[in-house]
Amino acid sequence: MNKKSFILSMAAGIALINGAFASTPSKEVEAFDINTVEYIEDDEQIDLGFDVADYLPEGFNPYKMYVDLNAVEYIEEEPVIEDFSQYLPKGFDAYAYPTDVQSINYIDENDSFSIDFDTKKHLPEGFNAYIK
Repeated sequence: MNKKSFILSMAAGIALINGAFASTPSKEVEAFDINTVEYIEDDEQIDLGFDVADYLPEGFNPYKMYVDLNAVEYIEEEPVIEDFSQYLPKGFDAYAYPTDVQSINYIDENDSFSIDFDTKKHLPEGFNAYIK
């Protein structure tokens, strides 16, 4: 048993030492210069099966501006401010600071519902969900 413990502790020690020295680089890393990377551009012609020039107008220049976007006049409309006070309760103040948590009421008519289902019929006798 003593021999097995010794071998196990030696193996664990060697693993820890290797892990400690794994983060230190064994040689210095040279600075990487991105300009030394050679990039080979592949000038491959793509054949679409038809000549696109046949579908463009005569004298078409893709670098010429045909539409001056600065000449377009935009109509600025004033925003319509609607009166939503008819939908709010009387005396409603959106900036009122609630004094405590009990004064915040979130009431939704859809939250109150009743289910006609008795779970006691489907649980064993003496069932208590709060017993550990």
